[in-house]
Amino acid sequence: MYEEDSYTAYHPPPTPGDDLTALLEAERRRLADLLESDIIAPLKLLLAQASAYEQTMGANPQAQLAVSVLANLARQAVQQVRDLEDTLYPAALDSLGLEPALESLANQANRSRGIHVELALQRIPERLPPAVELALFRAVQDMMSRAVRHAHASRVTIQLAVTEHEVTLYFADNGLPAEDNTLAATKGQITRTGGTFTVHEGSSFSASPRFPLIPAVDLTPRELEVVQLLVAGKSNKEIAQVLQVSARTVNFHLDNIYSKLGVNSRTEAAVYALGQGWA
Repeated sequence: MYEEDSYTAYHPPPTPGDDLTALLEAERRRLADLLESDIIAPLKLLLAQASAYEQTMGANPQAQLAVSVLANLARQAVQQVRDLEDTLYPAALDSLGLEPALESLANQANRSRGIHVELALQRIPERLPPAVELALFRAVQDMMSRAVRHAHASRVTIQLAVTEHEVTLYFADNGLPAEDNTLAATKGQITRTGGTFTVHEGSSFSASPRFPLIPAVDLTPRELEVVQLLVAGKSNKEIAQVLQVSARTVNFHLDNIYSKLGVNSRTEAAVYALGQGWA
C-alpha cells in the first residue's frame, strides 16, 4: 500500500494543446453556468408555482391531475439539465475529488442510460494533481459515451488503483470493440498531461489510462525563488544579486534543489519546474 504522503504526477512542459484544453474547460464551465441561470432557475420557479396551484385545486381533480403531470415533466427536465450540467462541469471533481466524481458519473449513467456500472475505486490518500484528475475523469466520460453510443454496451467496469509509482484507471465494457480514432482526443489529453493510454486487444473494449507518480517535492521558499529565477534564465551571479546573497549560497541552494528533484543540471531543473507549474 502507498503511504499516506502527498504526491504528484510529472507534467511535461506546457504545449499549445494545454492552452486549448484550458479554453475548452472554461467554455464548458461557462455553459454549465448558463444552464443553471437560464434553464434550471426558471424551471424551479415553474415547479414552485405548480405546487401552489395543486394545493388550491382540490375541488377540480382533472385540473389538479393536469398540473401534477406538468410538474412531473418539469422535474424530469430539471434532472436532465442537471445531468448535462454535471457533464459539462463536474462540480464534485473540484470539491470532493476523483472517486466521488466517478461515483456520481456512474449513478448518472445508470439513471439516464440504463447502463450498469461496476465500480472498484481504491481510496487515494491525497488528491491527485487537478490536471490528472480532470484527464482521468474526461477519459471515463468519453469511454462511457463510446460504450453507449457506439458499442451498445449494457455493463461497464471501472477500477482505480494507486501504487507507490503510478495511478491506473481500468475501464471495460461488454460492447463492441473500439473503433479506429473513436478515442483519439481522449488519448491526446492523457498524453499531454504526462500519462499513457492503452487500448487492450480483445472481443470487447477495455483500456487503461496511467500516470506516473513521484513523491511531492518539498522546496523551501528560498529554494522555490531560486528555481523561479533559474527558469527565467538568470545566471548564478544574477540570482545572487536578485536575492542579495553570495554566489556560493546560490550554488548551495542549487545542489539541494538538484538532490530533491533528482536532476543533474540547470536545464533538467527548469524543465521539471515548468512541468510542475512552479514558474
